[in-house]
Amino acid sequence: MRQIIVITDLTQMPEGDQVCVVGINEYGECIRPVCEGGFQKRYLYVGKNVVIRPRARIEFDFTEAKIEPPHIEDRTFDPSFIINHGLCSNADWESILRNSSYARVEDIYNGFLQDGKWVKPGSPTRSIATLSKASTANVQVPEWEGKLRYRLSFRDVTGHLFDCAVSDLAFRELIYKEVKKNNHPRSDVSRELTGILKRVDLIYLRLGLARPFKKSTADEPRCYLQVTSVHTFPDYLHGKTFADFLT
Repeated sequence: MRQIIVITDLTQMPEGDQVCVVGINEYGECIRPVCEGGFQKRYLYVGKNVVIRPRARIEFDFTEAKIEPPHIEDRTFDPSFIINHGLCSNADWESILRNSSYARVEDIYNGFLQDGKWVKPGSPTRSIATLSKASTANVQVPEWEGKLRYRLSFRDVTGHLFDCAVSDLAFRELIYKEVKKNNHPRSDVSRELTGILKRVDLIYLRLGLARPFKKSTADEPRCYLQVTSVHTFPDYLHGKTFADFLT
């Protein structure tokens, strides 16, 4: 079935050449295009231009996929059929995020979120949605074994504090460029980006559950909560995509 979705999430997967893409269709349904071999970064481009990006209207040819809750949004697509319909307007973009949003993280996951951090695989809930009315507390850029880590702490309207990894590709590439290429101290980058996010008029956080993961062989698999996209009004990225930070 051919459908146009507005892309809301473009996130980095553990495999360097793979990304996760999520969008919302005209009926307000979240859809995650998946395919054999994973969603490759090359599918994001037409020539040298990134066309699959947040706010873009992209047409896919979807077929039903095997669903494994909570990742009920998965739909199989044919990578050879991807049509770009341009970017939606600012007003439409904000409306799409607002209409897909919840004010409490607990409501997104129907009470299945444990310790504010994870959901058990198989839980009958969604894996991704928008959080509105959040207040950001702090951007953190720890480094472990020579690799940057990207984290964001925030509160929902209940005042509960959440501390999550960020998989948002543009957010990560922005920080990576500032720290690794421009040689700015991690503490300075964290402080500056925290300040920017605190000063915006509106912030919408897309929250998603990672695929089941075991921290050790003795642990049960869990789907951990992460920030999959950070969207602000005005746009803290000034219209840039992840690719703009690669040079």
